[in-house]
Amino acid sequence: MKILFAGAGAMGARFGWMLSQSGNEVVFADNWKEHVDAINEQGLKIIVDKKDLGNYKIKATSPKAVEGSFDVIFVFTKAMQLDQMMQDILHVIHPKTRIICLLNGLGNVEVIEKYIPKSQIFLGVTVWSSGLGGPGVVDATGSGAIELQQMDKTDDPFNADMLDTFNRAGLGAVYSDDVLQSVWHKVGLNCVLNSYCTLIDCNIAQFGDYKDSEVLVDYVVDEVVAVGHAEGVNVLKDVIVSKIHAVYDPTKAGLHYPSLYQDMAKHRLTEIDYLNGAIARLGKKHGISTPACDLITHMIHAKESVVGAK
Repeated sequence: MKILFAGAGAMGARFGWMLSQSGNEVVFADNWKEHVDAINEQGLKIIVDKKDLGNYKIKATSPKAVEGSFDVIFVFTKAMQLDQMMQDILHVIHPKTRIICLLNGLGNVEVIEKYIPKSQIFLGVTVWSSGLGGPGVVDATGSGAIELQQMDKTDDPFNADMLDTFNRAGLGAVYSDDVLQSVWHKVGLNCVLNSYCTLIDCNIAQFGDYKDSEVLVDYVVDEVVAVGHAEGVNVLKDVIVSKIHAVYDPTKAGLHYPSLYQDMAKHRLTEIDYLNGAIARLGKKHGISTPACDLITHMIHAKESVVGAK
């Protein structure tokens, strides 16, 4: 398959490498010029669990300069950059292109469907994690899986072929019957781990090792569950908590520093408004008090201000 990664940061680059290694034609589109240049000049360096797997030649360019058409496009931007990315790559999306959205947070489908029909949109969640060790360098840990669902279901046989393609690459993809529930469960996990690890300055395992981490987990998860129910989604607290506990393991994602932490460390604006901030906004919409998410959102914004995030 011809697959475009609209955003070739930590996650996009890791997935793109995996799919290229299983025989697919992969192109990276990213606005970070130094990253694009490094990939084109030296190949994409892959480090997984501290093992250097070498450099791999994969075509990289800017979003507006992408040419041709693609069977599948993964959008791997930050949530606040999604709208601009859709505008930049619209010229290579044809009526049968599938858009895969695995982005953190709430509201991403509403952005994408401004440009294409829901039948072309696959919303999903992933527990894969990744990081960058500089331009052109993926520095990742652990393994993961993907859960996907077409937003406007069709019986197109291509969908099964697409899932098979992902699994031949080792992505662990499954089709979901209720991806919105899974998205909210992932939002709950991210509202806890992304935010607390950034504020406490720790990785996931270190947060889990804190003796009162469960108190902090409950503050946030209880608010996510209440707001999710008000939105008509069957959000389950025990599922969110079990997912959080599962990634404390250093052999899973415990040694990982979440994406919001990585953005803050690089003085970049974070996705907090699409995580705890979104819960706080929806709480106000439904008259539900969300003091923990309100406070966390303000604290992350304060930290962005202190470090001069842009």
